[in-house]
Amino acid sequence: MSVTDVPVDRLDALETKIDVMTDQMAVLAAEAEHRRRQRESFEDLTGDLNRISGDAMAVATRELETLSQTADLADTLRLLRRLVEVAPTLERALVGLNTASSFVDDVVPLGSDVMAMATERLDELERKGYFRMAGAAAGVADRVVTNFDERDVEQLGDNIVTMLEALREVTQPEMLAFLTRMIDAVQAEQQAVELEAAEPPSLWALVSQVRDPDVRRGMARALHTLRAVSVETGPRAATAPSDRTRPTSSLAPTPPLEGENT
Repeated sequence: MSVTDVPVDRLDALETKIDVMTDQMAVLAAEAEHRRRQRESFEDLTGDLNRISGDAMAVATRELETLSQTADLADTLRLLRRLVEVAPTLERALVGLNTASSFVDDVVPLGSDVMAMATERLDELERKGYFRMAGAAAGVADRVVTNFDERDVEQLGDNIVTMLEALREVTQPEMLAFLTRMIDAVQAEQQAVELEAAEPPSLWALVSQVRDPDVRRGMARALHTLRAVSVETGPRAATAPSDRTRPTSSLAPTPPLEGENT
């Protein structure tokens, strides 16, 4: 029976089977090629490992021969046992280092912020003149140290209580108000001096000013002040101790003089 006598459907089925077998053969050939390449790679790796292991064994043998001159197996075993014993301590140390590293990572940005704030504050103090003032104060301190000795400082320490008491009296509100009025009066008088005539006032002009109640009151206060200073510094002050605890004030009422109209 010739090929032309075979039915068409059987020919198609035969061609289909041939195609399937061809595909399967191609898969088998690819699988065989892949396995061959894996085997060659494994053989190359095995050869490299053999060479490396041979070199490592040679180095280890040489090092062990050198080490055997200074240490023996007992020392090595003792070292290994010691490492096993301190393993927990080493682990805690590593944990501590890790914690310290985390702490440093957290502190470094904070330190940068603090440095920026400090720099900004120092710049503000520089603009306000604090550093220039400190330099001037250092110059004053240098002059004080140059012009005074230890004896002067000791005397200052002995009199510091008296100085503070005097300063306390001066800084009382009524005393400050009195000093302010005095300064205003002196400034006003200075302005009047610039406008007054070149000729000095006559005796009659001075006598006529005594008729002014304010002039008489000022003279009375001046005389009272001079009397108080004389009492404090006169001969009686050396024999009669003064009462330092009694509060004093320069604004105390002035007793009227004889003949003064109140």
